[in-house]
Amino acid sequence: MTRVMFDSNALDAALRSGDAARILASGITVAITTAQEDEFHQIADATKRQALFDLLYALKAERMAPVDLPWDASADAAIAATAAKTCDLLVSDDKGIAHKNLRVLSYSDFRKAYLP
Repeated sequence: MTRVMFDSNALDAALRSGDAARILASGITVAITTAQEDEFHQIADATKRQALFDLLYALKAERMAPVDLPWDASADAAIAATAAKTCDLLVSDDKGIAHKNLRVLSYSDFRKAYLP
């Protein structure tokens, strides 16, 4: 089974596209880390924040323990490092997010490859 971590912007895209049912039907396992949850808690728009948490609940997202990084590491670095350790794929539309041991796809490419 493929385990996928979605960056916050990819979860936004999934929400906008209404893809929750398609993602569930694809058979992938969705993972999340505390760095992402922290980002969601900082969203000022309570409706959007709740919609993202509801999406994660609907996708039955599994919480992955974060990788130990230097205290000043960015949220993107924490997400990429945790995904590299625990997942097969990271979905992100951030051009700068990368990890040498991790496959990264844009949300559009993820949809083409995993959501028939």
